[in-house]
Amino acid sequence: MFISFGMIVLTVTTIILLSSFRSGIEFSKSPTQLLGLKDDTINLRVGGLVKRNSIKSTGVDVLFVITDGTNEIKVKYTGVLPDLFAEGRGVIVRGKLKENVFVASQVLAKHDEKYMPRELQKTLNSDYSN
Repeated sequence: MFISFGMIVLTVTTIILLSSFRSGIEFSKSPTQLLGLKDDTINLRVGGLVKRNSIKSTGVDVLFVITDGTNEIKVKYTGVLPDLFAEGRGVIVRGKLKENVFVASQVLAKHDEKYMPRELQKTLNSDYSN
């Protein structure tokens, strides 16, 4: 009886932990990988380069395009952009994909491509960088 109760408690605890971890997990994707994604309910991080001549600002709303050299994704962000944010530079955005537009909740600008995650660096074409 004691062992059965212990197994039930262990199972319930495992289910609760796994469900709480799932809500906090963020997957890093490139624009190419993001376009093939069907589930728009999970939080994602998308990394790539800000496409040149793509930044459009209307007040606090900013629209821009992230590219990996192969594909592009439109990004909408409401808020103040980091100082290092610029065209042709690396960026990581956090948020969700909604109707083929990535709605970002956070924008992280990078000052050097050596800080790019390995999985994203592999997908970028080296001829697009500065």
